[in-house]
Amino acid sequence: MEVEGIEPSPLTPSKTPISTKGGAKCGALDDGSCRKDPELAKLIEAWPTLPEHAKTTILDLIEENTLESREK
Repeated sequence: MEVEGIEPSPLTPSKTPISTKGGAKCGALDDGSCRKDPELAKLIEAWPTLPEHAKTTILDLIEENTLESREK
């Protein structure tokens, strides 16, 4: 029997295996600043385990201080 159009051939597996390899790890594009600043590295390492209110507070502090530095 000939294969026509986009019909799968008898040799096509019924299910395609899912890759077990992941994508790039967080920080894959790190510019080296974490190695220079141990406090930043500590924050990055702890970030996934921080409660949401702590993350919000940190982000608010960053935003507030970034705006203040622009106004000076």
